[in-house]
Amino acid sequence: MDSTTLQTESEEEEQAEESVMSMADSLIERAQEVASSGVVDEAFKEVFVDELRQELQSLRQRAESAEKSAVAFEDTLKSTKEQFVRLSADFDNFRKRSQTEQENLKSSVKGDALLELLPLIDNFELAKQQLKIETEGEEKIDAAYQGLYKQMVELFRGLGLEAVPGVGSPFDPEVHEAIMREHSDEFDDGVVMEEFRKGFQFKERLLRPAMVKVAFKDE
Repeated sequence: MDSTTLQTESEEEEQAEESVMSMADSLIERAQEVASSGVVDEAFKEVFVDELRQELQSLRQRAESAEKSAVAFEDTLKSTKEQFVRLSADFDNFRKRSQTEQENLKSSVKGDALLELLPLIDNFELAKQQLKIETEGEEKIDAAYQGLYKQMVELFRGLGLEAVPGVGSPFDPEVHEAIMREHSDEFDDGVVMEEFRKGFQFKERLLRPAMVKVAFKDE
């Protein structure tokens, strides 16, 4: 029940009460007129008119009591509605917070799992560096290896794993771990010139920094 409905019902109750009170006053006036006309005896005036006045007064008191009860009920209903609105807002916030916490937990678990699989990528990278293709058979092995490595990279990328910027990118202490600095005429000062171990991140989480060599120039 909205506030407009409550207001309409309250106005209708007030109008009904005013109508009843108007009728009551009219009845008393009419009874007094009859009693004063001499048509009825004094007993009517002393008994009937007084009783009528008392009954109508009782009716007025009951109407006033009913009005107070209606106002109290309206206040209670308004308070209950406000509590319901607050509870609905609290529940909605709780639902959103629970959903966020659940998503963060899933992300954390997935990130931990990917972190455990990083040595697998390291082994593939190491094997790639050690391959020396000299024969046709070795070319076939290399082709098979490259196909398998490509599938693995696509799988990890699909899970949200991303490599941090490597060779040619500016050194960033947030994602790089510099283990060497070397003078270079090829690379600008402060640029990653070699990557010893790839770094990876999952969404906003850095799983491990890249181990790199950073170039510098003589001043």
